[in-house]
Amino acid sequence: MALIITLTPSTVAAGQTFTATISGANAGDTLTITYDAQPAQTVVADVNGNATVSFTATTSGLVVATGTTSGTSVATLTVTTSNCVVTVSSTPANPTAGQPVTVTATVTCNGVAVPGAVVTFTSGGGSLNLGAGTTNASGQASVTSSALPAGANVVVATVVSASTTCTCVGVTGTATVNVAAATNCVVTVSSTPANPTAGQPVTVTATVTCNGTPVPGAVVTFTSGGGSLNLGAGTTNASGQASVTSSALPAGANVVVATVVSAETTCTCVGVAGTATVNVGAAPTCVVTVSSTPANPTAGQPVTLTATVTCNGAPVPGAMVLFSTSSGALGVGTTNASGQASVTTSALPAGANVVTATVISSSGACTCTGVSGTVTVNVGVGTPVLTAKPACYVLNFPPVPWAFAHATFSVSGATPGSTVTFSVLGGTVCTAVADAYGNASCTGNLSVTQVLASSYTATSGGVTATGSLKACL
Repeated sequence: MALIITLTPSTVAAGQTFTATISGANAGDTLTITYDAQPAQTVVADVNGNATVSFTATTSGLVVATGTTSGTSVATLTVTTSNCVVTVSSTPANPTAGQPVTVTATVTCNGVAVPGAVVTFTSGGGSLNLGAGTTNASGQASVTSSALPAGANVVVATVVSASTTCTCVGVTGTATVNVAAATNCVVTVSSTPANPTAGQPVTVTATVTCNGTPVPGAVVTFTSGGGSLNLGAGTTNASGQASVTSSALPAGANVVVATVVSAETTCTCVGVAGTATVNVGAAPTCVVTVSSTPANPTAGQPVTLTATVTCNGAPVPGAMVLFSTSSGALGVGTTNASGQASVTTSALPAGANVVTATVISSSGACTCTGVSGTVTVNVGVGTPVLTAKPACYVLNFPPVPWAFAHATFSVSGATPGSTVTFSVLGGTVCTAVADAYGNASCTGNLSVTQVLASSYTATSGGVTATGSLKACL
């Protein structure tokens, strides 16, 4: 096989990299590749007789590959003269007077971006200095200016410093920016929500633009009712928007007028106004509904009363609700995210009990304070079931064998007025009389032996119930 050297590319610009590929060498042969005055590179041919090296182009000339056993091959590299180019563009392409324009210069050397070059931008034959910038990794430098007057403006970008193989300093590029005459100011108005109800806060926003560009810092007043209702004033932000929030718009169609009273812009904005019609619905209504669980309890049984507070069907959270009967208050609850507040009571007597839930404080679009709802809870006498509740003991100090500890015992479901006897290991520890709701409790001392028991018994009217007994934690 004959040794062959191939250059890729064979024609390059100064400073660019090219590759020398050697083929046809004897496998494992040591190859020496030389180019211009650069240090020779030595590689070993692979099993297929191939090898590759790279150089940076400097001048046109020969690239020589020599193998210890494979012979010599020569290829010619052509290096073109370096060429620096500056191109200029503007955004937007067709601005209006006073509108910010970004002018960008792109600096390349033989088509390759030149970073770090300092570029100045001028117009009006050099009389208008627009500023300077430094090219980034893409070879681009930009300035933004609102100073270009109406008409055809030739912007010149000049490279004043650059580090590259090309000669870029002094190279210029131009672009003609056609600036249209300034137009008038525009004010647009919107409201949120679009369809509020009377008393609901409404945010009215005015957007002030000059030729489609936001006007920041403009002061805008908002009125309605032919000017009789002053909604307030605001200053436009960077997006050209100013807002006020008001709950004063009455039900009906309200024409809101936003008027610019001061502004700094090339447009004539002072006195310019925009309008929006805000259709306000009638004031919403608050409703309170009440339910009980269980629906038909027995006397002394715990009953959970729940009030649901809504504003036009939507839950009202955070409202405080008072639950009461003709005998007095049962408790206060606060509505959750579902608009529900609850209290639990065992105080309802037998018979029909009208429970009233009244909103005593709330916030929102509805006027809920003072609104109430009722439910009738029919409490039956029922058949009482004696139930012994869990008890725990605490050691006395100092403990003695016959009064080693003490515990409180309690039951529900006893016959009102009956005597309840509490016993541990067959020994009576205390007695109590059941109240009107069938509840009874008492505290008694326990001996050393009784402390070892795991349960106690409660007896009333011949009925016995068993409850657990353990140490208090």
